[in-house]
Amino acid sequence: MLSFIKKIFSSSVTSNAKPTVITASQHNISRSLISHNCLGVLDTLSNAHFEVYLVGGSVRDLLLGLEPKDFDVATNAKPEEIYRLFRNCRLIGKRFRLAHIYFRHDIIEVATFRKQGEKGDKQAKALNGMLKRDNVYGTLKDDVWRRDFTLNALYYDAKNNTIIDHTNGLRDLERGIIRVIGHPETRYREDPVRILRAIRFTAKLGMPLEEKTAKAIPKTHMLLADIAPARLLDESHKLFNSGNAVATFAALRHYNVLQHLYPLTEKALSHPTLHLDTDKFILLALQNTDARVAQNKPLNPAFLVSIFLWYPLKNALEEADNSGSNIGNHSTLTKLEHAAGKILRQAKQHLAFTQAITQTVMDIWVVQFQLKGRPQQHIYTLAEHPRFRAAYDFLCLRAEVDSSLEPIADWWTQWQEADDTTRESLIAALPKPTQHKKRRRPLKKKPAKKAPAQG
Repeated sequence: MLSFIKKIFSSSVTSNAKPTVITASQHNISRSLISHNCLGVLDTLSNAHFEVYLVGGSVRDLLLGLEPKDFDVATNAKPEEIYRLFRNCRLIGKRFRLAHIYFRHDIIEVATFRKQGEKGDKQAKALNGMLKRDNVYGTLKDDVWRRDFTLNALYYDAKNNTIIDHTNGLRDLERGIIRVIGHPETRYREDPVRILRAIRFTAKLGMPLEEKTAKAIPKTHMLLADIAPARLLDESHKLFNSGNAVATFAALRHYNVLQHLYPLTEKALSHPTLHLDTDKFILLALQNTDARVAQNKPLNPAFLVSIFLWYPLKNALEEADNSGSNIGNHSTLTKLEHAAGKILRQAKQHLAFTQAITQTVMDIWVVQFQLKGRPQQHIYTLAEHPRFRAAYDFLCLRAEVDSSLEPIADWWTQWQEADDTTRESLIAALPKPTQHKKRRRPLKKKPAKKAPAQG
């Protein structure tokens, strides 16, 4: 698959003084592999006499023989100039202004060439080195050196069918390594989210991080605490919903970065009694998630949140029972709801879960608790609950960790697959709920009538 790359480097200049230009006969990309909508955007900008390239992960994936998830475009046209060319264009972003070209089932993202801000531009950077704005426009060569990884700095010219490589990205592709462009620690400080991107790429591509790229992570990952929770939530979805969730989880733990997304989960994974069950439970869920992605099945973003926070919730319930607080005297369901609200509020400080996500997580936890109880009079009501399927899947995963739940999970599996008559038999065979006799209040004795006063 990468044999053509070896041919390129056996005969081409490897210095960064001049870019390596790979001609059509030397690579495997063709216009037929690019989406019709993206080709339309490329051709429109080119016909308007702008410099324009397909860039980033789409070029990398095409070279690796993978199907790109989306196509990104880079050009010397300013956002306002792009807007005038496309009626279906919308400009977004302040820190990093982009043009989105909308089609019925597709969005093509178009970015203007950028360059690093001038030295001494204090408004562009915070004191910790993080970029606060990145709208200084430049040339193609400028744009190359402000990109994050060499594998993502390959530019494909659809007009000439050539690839331009300024950073030896093709060589890194052949070696199978992921390398930050420039000084890794500085680049991570400019945008700490690059750490999460590095982890996502090493999991997705199965390629290790280059030594300096990896060694800079322990020195800078604490800067992720300064990233907005909404942005971290978006990155979290990309990390775990791309089909490589198991490898991603392992890399997050290896580089001690999970704590910035799910600190409560990281704490549960270090708990003296819960850590093994927590790890097994999460890995089972991530394996199922990767399988669903491979089968093109939809994912519910709230489901993994409910998985990651389940053992922190169990720990909170244990602490409430042991603390002697008033909540310990309430019913199990009330305690669950109270502790769940507390856990979700803490988790939202790091990942900005929407109200829809938090409500769905709460529903999954509560309904799976009710499924465990199998109340005879509410079986059909539970089965019609919008979160029934997610709660059932959740209970089945719990049963794989806790064998005492296996008979309950099996019962629900049988009930769903049975006909109406068999369903009624299964319900009738359930143990009858314990009847608690109501204690009668003792009758109050009527006060004796006082004798009339003697006259």
